[in-house]
Amino acid sequence: MKAIVDFLVVTLAPALYVLLLGGAVLGLVIGIVLLVDSERVMRWNAALSRWYSTRQAFHRLDEPIDVKRVVYRWHRVAGVLVFAGALFSLDVLSFSYRTGALVRAFHGVGNPAILGIFFEALRIVLIIGNVAGLVAGVILCFRPSLLKGVEAVGDRYYSGREAIKPLEAMHYQPDNFVLARPKLVGTLFTMGSLYILIALGLLLL
Repeated sequence: MKAIVDFLVVTLAPALYVLLLGGAVLGLVIGIVLLVDSERVMRWNAALSRWYSTRQAFHRLDEPIDVKRVVYRWHRVAGVLVFAGALFSLDVLSFSYRTGALVRAFHGVGNPAILGIFFEALRIVLIIGNVAGLVAGVILCFRPSLLKGVEAVGDRYYSGREAIKPLEAMHYQPDNFVLARPKLVGTLFTMGSLYILIALGLLLL
């Protein structure tokens, strides 16, 4: 675990430093231009303000794909695959799953006793799920019509586009605030950026 943390520090720290440095320089430039020529910044803002709809971008990904016809047409093949996968998983969970090894692998993440309980509970849940998979595989092979009742309950469509619709609304309050107080915002940008640049410079000393 310590090796992973050291690796993240070595690789991410320089990138974060450069990112903060670039952001501070950009903020300083914007702050100074706001103080000297605020109308120029407003023109930049008008040119760069574009609305990109994620709902439109994810439209294709949000369309449901019906696989019921394929599954019912090849129900014996699907049943055998489900049964074999569940049987293999049960074999691994029963004979190869080692709670103690997982606890040692995650040493330092949490209390070993709690981790042991968690991994053992996870094993039991997976065993129950795969036993249900065995039953589902047998039913798919011989009587797939028995699953139609379960399918009617579980076959629901949830639209991600509808869920994120409130997040797609445009909010112009920050733009209006800057338009009304360009000098104040320019002063805050300049002072904040100078503070960050000084702090980053002191880190190098």
